[in-house]
Amino acid sequence: MPAIFFSFPFIGLAANQPEPEISGVSLTLNHDSLFLSFRLSNGMPVRMEELIKSGVPVRYIFQITLKKKGFLWDDELKSIEIRRTISFDNLKNKYFLYFDYPATRLISVDSLKSAKRFLFSVERIRLVSMARLEKGKKYTIEIRAKAEKVKSSMPFSRLVKLFSSFGFSSKTYEFEFTF
Repeated sequence: MPAIFFSFPFIGLAANQPEPEISGVSLTLNHDSLFLSFRLSNGMPVRMEELIKSGVPVRYIFQITLKKKGFLWDDELKSIEIRRTISFDNLKNKYFLYFDYPATRLISVDSLKSAKRFLFSVERIRLVSMARLEKGKKYTIEIRAKAEKVKSSMPFSRLVKLFSSFGFSSKTYEFEFTF
């Protein structure tokens, strides 16, 4: 009796691909507010590119937390979750990018290189008003990125979810500063 095997490829990071990481972090003061900018490097492994080109939408989530250092515990001042989704339309040969923070918008680009530039560059996110920061106190900013497949409406999506793994989560980038 012949055996039947189901094969579901692992979509995520290949062994020879560099790990995704947060880089180019900068803080700026402008108009009495603290702003944060950063980039995600190595955010789209080759297997993920192939999956996107086949029409599967992928969501990138950036989690940002600002904390004031305390004696026994840290006081969380702000927590932000930025979601960006990419999908490819084979008929139009365009990539569509959906942004939900700080304002909702949808853009289309012709190349994956342009799509990556928009997806992985987070510019001037307002963290807090300067009035909420105390002079001489220490603060910590944590940034983490992850990618996930957008939920499918396919009839066997739960079965596929059981047998395949998808996405990644970067290491938490953390830095401390004194105001």
